[in-house]
Order: sequence, then C-alpha cells, then structure tokens
Amino acid sequence: MIKFRKSRVQTSKRIKLKNTQKAYMFLGLIISLLASVTLFVNAENASQRQEVWVTTKAIAAGQIIDKQSVDLIKVDLGVVAKNYLDKESDVIGKSALQPLSVGNLLKSENIGTKSGLRNVALRISNGHLPPLLELNDWVDVWFSDPITLSSTLIIPKLAVVWIDEVDSNFGGVTTVVLAVPESNVLQLINSARVDGIDLVQREN
Repeated sequence: MIKFRKSRVQTSKRIKLKNTQKAYMFLGLIISLLASVTLFVNAENASQRQEVWVTTKAIAAGQIIDKQSVDLIKVDLGVVAKNYLDKESDVIGKSALQPLSVGNLLKSENIGTKSGLRNVALRISNGHLPPLLELNDWVDVWFSDPITLSSTLIIPKLAVVWIDEVDSNFGGVTTVVLAVPESNVLQLINSARVDGIDLVQREN
C-alpha cells in the first residue's frame, strides 16, 4: 500500500508538470502570433506612408514660402487628413496666412496665393512692449490716451513678423513689424503717429 501511494503521488506530479509545460507552450505560441501580426501591420503602414510638406523653420504670417523653409517627409497615412499638402505647387511661392512654427504639417488653411496682410513697422517704447516678445507671437494693439487716461483696443491678434533687438534698454525704442490686414493698416498708422501704442501679448 505504501509503494502504491508513492507511485500515485509521483504520477500526479508528472501530470501537473506536463500540463504546466503545455500552458507555457500555448502562451508562447500566442505571443509569437501577436508579434507576427504586429510586424505585418507595421510593414503595411510603412508601405502606405504619404509624403507631406512640413516647415523646417519658423515662418511669419504673410511671408512667401520657399524651399529653404519647408521639406517633404513621410507620415503614416492614417494620421494624415486629405487637406494636408503634398504637392510642391501648393506650397512653394505661396504666402503663409498665419505664423507657422517648426515642424508644422502644412494644410490648405495655412497657405494662400495672397495673404491680404501688410507688414507695418512700429517704433514703440520698450516700456510699452511685452518683456519676452518673440517672432511669430500674437499681440493685441492698444492705444492709451494720456489726456482721458483711457485705453482702447485698436486691432486684436496680430502676428509679430520681425523685432529689432538693437536697442534693448528699458528706456529705449524698439522697431516691431506686425502683419496687419490691409483694411486696418491706415488705422494703425494714424494711431502710431501719437506716442501711445501698447502691444499686449496673447496666449494664442
């Protein structure tokens, strides 16, 4: 009886070991199958990548786009919508309708044959400028009347095209070039003749 019981225990252990081995083999087969499917899907996606235009440097609003500021890159087709641009004729020589940062995939809404914007240079006291103003920032243009002690928003959301950083002292004057819609150019020039222009930086 004692020998029979030992034999039965050993047989039970062997059965459990075989079952465990089968489970591991099955799990390994599943993992291998999933890895194969993933590799196949990645290969399919790689073969379906589409070339689109992307900016390689910051482009100011109203600036003419040339080959030095953009490049063609391949992007997964599933990520690219139909309005992304892939033809050279759609991009090169066209105007940027808004500030474009580096790495921006170009859409038809970013590009135009004529931007309708004019570059207007303003000489503004540094005390009336945001402290960290940079190219392609958005600003609101305000006019402060020293007589009535009131401030009026002249033009909202203009893009900064260029900044002269030669005279950076707080008491100095800096030239800032803004991309201004043609309909607002005269209004801005008339307001700029009086020392009361303030640029207020926007978050977006």
